[in-house]
Amino acid sequence: MANDYESGEEVMSSNYNLSISFDELQDAFKDLHKKSVKLAKLVSYSNKTISSLEKEIFKLNIVRKS
Repeated sequence: MANDYESGEEVMSSNYNLSISFDELQDAFKDLHKKSVKLAKLVSYSNKTISSLEKEIFKLNIVRKS
């Protein structure tokens, strides 16, 4: 992927007098991306667990009504 920015280029925030380099922003983005991938896996696993438990509850309710 081509990088249109020089590594020394800085981004200025108009609301605050923050000066953050492109490399710092890129590192922060990479960290957030890694965390989001981990959370997505956790959500997927949790959804599978919930689905499995809901099926088990459904089966138990059918047995109880019989």
